[in-house]
Amino acid sequence: MTVTVIPTSVEVEAEAQTRWQKIQQVVWDGPRSQEERKLVQRLDLHVMSWATFGYFIRLLDSGNVTNAYVSGMKEDLGFHGDQYNLLATFFTCGYLVGQIPSQLLLTRLRPSWYLPTAELLWTVVTFCFAAVQKVEHVFALRFLVGMFEAPFAVGVLTVMGSWYTPRELAKRIAIFYSASYAASMFSGYLQAAIYKNMHGHLGLEGWRWLYIFCGIISLPGAFWGLYAIPDNPYTTNARWLKPHHRAAFRARAEAIDRRKPVRLSWAKIKKILTNWPIYILTLALIFHCIVTQPLNYFSVWLKSLDRFSVYQVNLFPTAAQALGLVTTLAYSWISDSLGGKRWQLLIPPAICNFVGMVIVASYPNYGATFFGYMINAASWGYWPVLYAWANEFCHKDAEERAIVIGVAQTFGQAFIAWVPILILNVGKYAPRFHLGFCVMSGLSVMEFAMIFVLRYFVQRERKLELELERELAASPEKQRQDTDEANLDVHGPVLVEEPLNLKSGDGVLAGDRVATLLTREKGL
Repeated sequence: MTVTVIPTSVEVEAEAQTRWQKIQQVVWDGPRSQEERKLVQRLDLHVMSWATFGYFIRLLDSGNVTNAYVSGMKEDLGFHGDQYNLLATFFTCGYLVGQIPSQLLLTRLRPSWYLPTAELLWTVVTFCFAAVQKVEHVFALRFLVGMFEAPFAVGVLTVMGSWYTPRELAKRIAIFYSASYAASMFSGYLQAAIYKNMHGHLGLEGWRWLYIFCGIISLPGAFWGLYAIPDNPYTTNARWLKPHHRAAFRARAEAIDRRKPVRLSWAKIKKILTNWPIYILTLALIFHCIVTQPLNYFSVWLKSLDRFSVYQVNLFPTAAQALGLVTTLAYSWISDSLGGKRWQLLIPPAICNFVGMVIVASYPNYGATFFGYMINAASWGYWPVLYAWANEFCHKDAEERAIVIGVAQTFGQAFIAWVPILILNVGKYAPRFHLGFCVMSGLSVMEFAMIFVLRYFVQRERKLELELERELAASPEKQRQDTDEANLDVHGPVLVEEPLNLKSGDGVLAGDRVATLLTREKGL
């Protein structure tokens, strides 16, 4: 049996390169062989196209309720009082209910079936919005769309973490995350076009047509996912990967110690719950999620000044979104280009958060306050780098990686569902929100501190692993195994008759008294 292994970047061939290829190396994934470059391009074509489009439609389908509300749904269904606020509450409740169970299911089911099924279900619910007749129907559907969308984002992070290396991962998470900016803008453009051209067509209001078109746009994502999602390098059945591609991806995973998934057990759950990542990462994400909320109140402050038109009040926050997009991509690109340095690239966005909060809380003058809101957007890049790091310090355990990311995301979303309402209440504290921004200044210090808490635990874990490896290397059992392997090379196959627990690529073979012929195939 001969296995073709794609050379890694350490073994890059000396090959003639064009100027464009050299530029690509600098701005993309660094020097690598042509074979590995083509291999990763194949992965990007399928995984990134599915993930980015899927996140775009997820946010489009969850966020279009605002456009529908202001385009006639409020009057047609008779919304009143604080019922508009309940739309977000029901969605968040569904999202939180579905998140952790979804990640548990993801350890038992193939992502290539599970995630497209979730996409298809929320698409069906999106179509159902076009037929609602009561406010209560909207609440029920908002809960369902939140629950069905819950598996997607953390599921994508789990899949990406299984396939991409440290110098590739952060920038791709950033690209995936950037789809949220596009969805926010596109939903407004789409509703404007539909209301102008489709309102009243076939007797349907324009906001109902919005949901119909969003459902139509969403359908291809689910079907593309069935083909494009490759599961895990060790278990993939993706039709776009040939046997030598799969062997090469397994070799890449083994080189960075990304291990094969195993069936989740109660013992494994206990191990995860008694280990540090699930608690430390969750705390870090909670602080980050809370202190990135102030930009939602930027427009409220601008409107209170009575110096800008409605157009300008809506326009200025888009400049902050543009800054957030650029800095998000920049942090991740730099992090990957430095060989996967993570904690160092978490420091700039954390500092931006702190500086922005202190300025806005002190409210020195219009210009400084405007700057404080704007620079807060430069902190959004914290999220992709943090998740890339999480995929790496949980790299040896696919089940732990899935559950830890799911729990952290769930608690982060849970806290932003109520903390901003408590300390940034528009009715009580607008337009300055002095109390809320003072609290967030303190929380931004905690966000900064969590970088170094994470760094401490990660370094401690690596130190313990190195000590264990040295102990195993020096143990008599290791020496005996080395001797047996040497004898095997000299004397050929050996018949072993004793209790064995042999691990293979397809599972574990065990027996009380098993006679096994161990052979070594030359060239394997």
